[in-house]
Amino acid sequence: MKFFSCILIFLLCASVVNSQELDRLEQAVVNSKTPEEKFLSLTELSDYWSTLDTTKALTVLRQAYPLTNNDPYLLGVYHFYEAGAYFGTDNKKSQQLYMLAEEYLKKVETRQAYRYRARLWHNYGVLEQYGDNERAFLDITLKYCIPFAQRAGDNDLLINYFANVGIVFYNNKEYDKATEYYDKAILLVQNPSDETENLLWVYLNKFEVYVEKGDPEMANDMLAKSRKLLEKFPTSSLAAVFYKNEARYFNWIGNPQKAIESIEKGMESAVKLNSQIDFFYLKYEKALVLRMMRKWAEAKTVFEELLADSLEAIPGKSKMTIKSELSKTEAQLGNYADAYLLLSQYKAFNDSVSILDFKQQLAEMETRYRTAEKEQEIQALENKDRVRNLLLMGISALLLILLLWILYAWNARKKRNKTQTLLLKQQREIEVSKALIDGEEQERKRLAQELHDGLVGSVIGIKLNVERLARESENEEWGTIVGQLDGAIVELRQTARNLAPVALLKTGLSKAITDFCASIGSKKVPVHCYVDGLESIEDKNIQSSVFRIVQELVTNAVRHAEASEIILQCTCENGLLLIEAEDNGKGFDVKNTPANMGLNNIRSRVKYLNGVVEIDSKPGEGTIITIECKLPNA
Repeated sequence: MKFFSCILIFLLCASVVNSQELDRLEQAVVNSKTPEEKFLSLTELSDYWSTLDTTKALTVLRQAYPLTNNDPYLLGVYHFYEAGAYFGTDNKKSQQLYMLAEEYLKKVETRQAYRYRARLWHNYGVLEQYGDNERAFLDITLKYCIPFAQRAGDNDLLINYFANVGIVFYNNKEYDKATEYYDKAILLVQNPSDETENLLWVYLNKFEVYVEKGDPEMANDMLAKSRKLLEKFPTSSLAAVFYKNEARYFNWIGNPQKAIESIEKGMESAVKLNSQIDFFYLKYEKALVLRMMRKWAEAKTVFEELLADSLEAIPGKSKMTIKSELSKTEAQLGNYADAYLLLSQYKAFNDSVSILDFKQQLAEMETRYRTAEKEQEIQALENKDRVRNLLLMGISALLLILLLWILYAWNARKKRNKTQTLLLKQQREIEVSKALIDGEEQERKRLAQELHDGLVGSVIGIKLNVERLARESENEEWGTIVGQLDGAIVELRQTARNLAPVALLKTGLSKAITDFCASIGSKKVPVHCYVDGLESIEDKNIQSSVFRIVQELVTNAVRHAEASEIILQCTCENGLLLIEAEDNGKGFDVKNTPANMGLNNIRSRVKYLNGVVEIDSKPGEGTIITIECKLPNA
């Protein structure tokens, strides 16, 4: 009958008096490594004792309190289990403690906290149902239990809560609605690993629907599924419920003896589980079977025992149903006065609970729940759209950044290629300059050697012959010719020295430059020379290039500047070569005067040394030529 399906959550949590389980829990407390681990182990142990010995459960729980360390989550968990210890013995205090746990847990937004909140509200609602306030139970389940279980991501809890909503509809003969919620619970089971005792609970209650709808085939299917799942959980606290359903089915199909056998098995299971409520409902089912067997007196005795039972967990509605069944039994026994009295009490109770009004409220509560579900779906869709938009914006931004990076990389590569091309061009120019300079040096050496060994020797030979003729002749013109030949020999030797300065090879760069400036200068056009640090230049090719640069600068100034004074500075410090030639000559227009061969030679050699040339000159204001070179290994 429908009264059996009243929600009793503690049926799912009932503890089996098992010494091995108790040893495991006590050992977990001993082996705890952290205060929080010990706290959780103690709460599990307290939960074990909660359905067996309230005092023992509270004693164990008190040991856990100091370990909460004023943490809101742990305090909430503590009061949750404290409320569980009073569940069924002091329901008012239990509800107060559940609300205290809620005050702490709502400060914590974690999946585990939401799971405890779903459970505490469910237990609170069950206690409301014990007080015949099924409306409050349904409202709490829809408003708190299901949303919190969804936030916790706990499908197993959701299965249980959907089943409970279905049971409320079943109790009010809304069988299609009940089936809808049972099916919602079953859909949450995606694979065998999701099958739990809560799924068994759904099958057992869905069986009741098919019994009421008169569908034995589907009822038998639900019974078969329940039996298969019970094999998976042989110690389940729902075993007694299964045997009650089995007995009902056998009684329904006209096999009361088999029904009695199932009831006996169920009662045995209820005793093992220490579940008085299961035992109570199995007795009720036994009374129905006895009446089916026309054992009216035995059935009456059992019904009267049920009404006399002081078990607090039995709702008033269930006891009124028993009175209704007892009324029918009394009528069969011919006790019409007693039957009428019992039937009147049943009718008065039904009138007081306003069944029609409750069905309306039931529909309103479910409508509010479905509205909330739709609002959640809308919110989820809006969030999905928002996430999609953010994702599109993010992708667009990423693509833009990628495009900018590609443009930057392309531009940087272009610049790098341009720089490399320029460097290669400069390198080639330097290599060409070096080749030209090396060739020029070789040619200078060759010419100097030929002048020294050939032409100078020949002129000296001519000079000797002319001197002999001058001694033999009294003509004074021969003496003049000899003097001219001496001048030619001196000039040839000077040219040879300039082409291949011996001083550079013998005495070094500083001495070679100083000697050159002294030789080319005169009283009319003195050349003032200052050199410093040139001994750090060890490379012979660089020494030669520096000397040639100085040679060209000074020679050009002497020949073309029409200066009365020339100043040359040549220094090298930390690899930086600085050459500066200054004269007070006529100057020239740098932009509009084409460069002569000497200036081109200077630029070529400076490029070879990876340096720069700056010319500062104006007509009538003299000329300053500055050269800077960063020398390697200097």
